[in-house]
Amino acid sequence: MATIWVLLRDIIAFSNQFFPHPIALLRSYRFSPADLAIESPTKDKQSSPTPLTTIDVLSHNVNNEAAHNPTRRRRILRAIFSSGAQIILLQETNPSWEELLREDAVALEFVYTYFHHPGPSDRKAGGSAILSLFPIDVDKIQMLDFSDKVSGSVFPSMLCDVSIPTKPARRSSITTTSTQGNINIAITIANIHLRPPVNLDGSAWLDTARKTEPIRINEVKELIRRSQESKRTIDIIAGDFNEGDDSGAIRHLIQEGYSNALSQYVPRSKETHRWNYFGRVWQLRKRLDHILWHSDALSSTRGEDCRLKLDCVNCGVLSGYENDASDHQPVLSRFAIIKEII
Repeated sequence: MATIWVLLRDIIAFSNQFFPHPIALLRSYRFSPADLAIESPTKDKQSSPTPLTTIDVLSHNVNNEAAHNPTRRRRILRAIFSSGAQIILLQETNPSWEELLREDAVALEFVYTYFHHPGPSDRKAGGSAILSLFPIDVDKIQMLDFSDKVSGSVFPSMLCDVSIPTKPARRSSITTTSTQGNINIAITIANIHLRPPVNLDGSAWLDTARKTEPIRINEVKELIRRSQESKRTIDIIAGDFNEGDDSGAIRHLIQEGYSNALSQYVPRSKETHRWNYFGRVWQLRKRLDHILWHSDALSSTRGEDCRLKLDCVNCGVLSGYENDASDHQPVLSRFAIIKEII
């Protein structure tokens, strides 16, 4: 009986990916960078102090093969650089993507960049990158390979520190430094790409997502363990989690004190990933891409009567890139750094 119940759950979970959520059929989802400024009804105006500054963070799996398709790469680049994000976290980059991105990044003043490319023996989807308007501590960037501790882990994660000025550079674990009277706040960011819900040979069955879930759980456990070893608290964890809001890896991070911006601000009917079957006759739809934050992670900046706190004030999945771009859609979040009186 237990085996039949597990099989039934696998069938239901798989079939749900092929049919749009009923709410999506009744009410379409639209989100643009301008919508970040719209105050969320979930926020309590009276309890939210004026932030010292806000930062916009974009996470996007660009698809390693899309760099070679002129239409797809043009739309992906438009999604990235029209987002207004000051920190851009990318997955599945490669040398071709780096060349394309650097052309626009330099023009748009993203002078702080770091790219990691997979080696000849690595899986081609294992690249990642960060582009930032704010300084990156390159000496402290870590590429964390979990495969030595987590059997089945295939992609490394990037851990880096970004120095955020209290006055934004453009457009709208923790230490602080002062430059010319301004306080710079260093936040630690993890750019992750967890184990895909497929077998190592690329095949997938009804039970593959369930059977690979323990790998993703152990990957985030190892991420937290290694950050603690280096005496760093990760403030923002973003990227391609390869699982939905209620799956094991995200549940574990929530137990660790993190909150999921996608769950908080984006309707469950909105996917972040589409995969075409038979052209576009069938599209598999999932919520695989997430941005999480730790609201207490800035507590080491605590003074005698105040502390700095990180809070997500809005999040959305950018519209218009569901097709003919990456198979993943860009997720954009706005964070506020708040001075909290104790």
